[in-house]
Amino acid sequence: MATWIRKSFDSPGITQVPAGPHVRQLQGRHGGAVMLMIDVSGSMDGQPILEAVAGAKEFVREAVEAHYYVGVMLWNTTVVAQALPSLDGKAALDLLAKVTSAAGGNALDGPLYECHSVLNGFAGDRVVALFGDGDLTPKPQVLMKVAEMKADNIRFVTRGLGAFAAQEFAEITDEDTGTVKVESVAELATGIASMAASLKRP
Repeated sequence: MATWIRKSFDSPGITQVPAGPHVRQLQGRHGGAVMLMIDVSGSMDGQPILEAVAGAKEFVREAVEAHYYVGVMLWNTTVVAQALPSLDGKAALDLLAKVTSAAGGNALDGPLYECHSVLNGFAGDRVVALFGDGDLTPKPQVLMKVAEMKADNIRFVTRGLGAFAAQEFAEITDEDTGTVKVESVAELATGIASMAASLKRP
């Protein structure tokens, strides 16, 4: 990763334009919508966040090829920044291009509420592709929100860095729990990109 230039993370705000009256019919012609949620808490700073971004970019490209609306959410104790789902993935890739560092604590409940709100605007297969390197703090609230989202037919695909995070995130995945664990930082890019395999191909 010698080509990366380290600098402070900064991101412009995202503007949402109201959808037209036929957006749901158009969405129905595509695979669905996916929000890729990437942990940018302090423990991810350095090489882990660089590897995560590389994997996230590949995930976005594969989601576009699968005809999904794809967005990205960066989270720690709150939503740090997000790019709303689009068919070309440009907003997501532009956001990821700005990420070079990570900071802050870890709380997943607030970001999940925002993610639910975003995905409620879409039809078809709706997916949360979630990566973290810690736990599901605050766990009771997180599990309750995940159950709510699954009741709305939103699927979860997860990856956790290391044994502990993998055990935590395996509790909420809708995929084979054996796919959740990312063994090391060196495998992080591949692990995050591999979540795209869960998307329905045309």
